[in-house]
Amino acid sequence: MSTSSNPIARMWRTILPRRGSVARASDRFQAGLGVLVVLLALTALPVAASFGSETYVRQQAQSAQQLGERTQVTATLLADGPAIMVNSRAGVIGNGEPTDATWMLADGTRRVGQVVAARGTLKGETVTIWVDRTGNPVDPPLSNAGVAIEAVGVGLGLWLGAVALLAACYRLTVFSLDRFRLARWQQEWFQQQDRKTHS
Repeated sequence: MSTSSNPIARMWRTILPRRGSVARASDRFQAGLGVLVVLLALTALPVAASFGSETYVRQQAQSAQQLGERTQVTATLLADGPAIMVNSRAGVIGNGEPTDATWMLADGTRRVGQVVAARGTLKGETVTIWVDRTGNPVDPPLSNAGVAIEAVGVGLGLWLGAVALLAACYRLTVFSLDRFRLARWQQEWFQQQDRKTHS
């Protein structure tokens, strides 16, 4: 591959032009800004990864705490769950809804309350639920997979946000430089025309 077709080589020659180069000061500024944007994007990567790692540690501790405070029990429905709804476009739709049920705690105490039952479930069917130490239904604890996905999402989201901001700043600067260069070119062109008219 020739160096003339290599964008990195062209950028480097623009920043540090050789003798006789036609690169303008604005060209060198734009090339230098491009290098700075790339370096800042690379610098933001470990920073974002650090935030993702901190999120992972924090969520792992929260997951361990929830696993210690919540237990799984089997609940028996005391009523039918919500009816199945059919849509001509999407087929079976709808989420579960609260339904009366009963469940037994580890100490033998029987509890009655509402649990989320899937559509189409019938009275007498069983569902697995999570309860806290007092026996009340709660959301499932954070899983290891959920913790990892959230940590990756936080780190990747921060880095992509930083890259998007840097790219927007770069494009805005290039737009301003293009307008400046166009104005200079028009001014030089008018000056050339004036010289031809008066010669």
